[in-house]
Amino acid sequence: MKKNILVAFLLLAVVFAVGVSGCLGGDDADNATNNTTNTTDNTTGNNTGNTSNETDNSSNESVQKPVPPFDANLTLVHPVPEGFVFFSTATVKSHGQHIGVTDALYGYQGIYHYGSAGTPVFLTYYDVAIANTTKTPDSYIQMMKDSHLKTYGSDSNITTIQFSGHDATLFAAETDEAPQYGKYMVAWALGDSMFVTVTGTVDDDALITLATATGY
Repeated sequence: MKKNILVAFLLLAVVFAVGVSGCLGGDDADNATNNTTNTTDNTTGNNTGNTSNETDNSSNESVQKPVPPFDANLTLVHPVPEGFVFFSTATVKSHGQHIGVTDALYGYQGIYHYGSAGTPVFLTYYDVAIANTTKTPDSYIQMMKDSHLKTYGSDSNITTIQFSGHDATLFAAETDEAPQYGKYMVAWALGDSMFVTVTGTVDDDALITLATATGY
């Protein structure tokens, strides 16, 4: 009888121990699952936030437009700004364009008429890369500055302006006595291979409008 009671007592002790162990195991399993979930949530949340910030920062960076091939199509502006009418395209040499450049650089020129009087305005791309020269586009723009100052003296007004994400040089000479050609110009370098000019006897705003319309 005593032996049966002892066996029954031992069996109850084993059952109780197994039950307690199961309960403890369940809590640990739940805690482990919760911890894993929290870690995943935190990691995912933080990474997602960082990715978003990186995207935002990238969008704030200025993306430079690639330099296009030297081609007559460069002179065709789409859309043509209000007040301008496209007239024709021509090939020219820089030393004959009254811009102050004495080297014979090859250029493509778009001719536009502006306003009710149909005043010609010339948009020209000059290629430096194919010329037999060691000068850069910026060197030619400096040549234009020197020539403008020499021609117009104290009436020469040369300033730096900005459009399409880059600097450009605006030339103006408010005088009726000096030569009319080359008085009003906008010029800027296009990469290492080209420089661009917009010239014409029209107001500064009109020149800048056509220059901006190129997108370069």
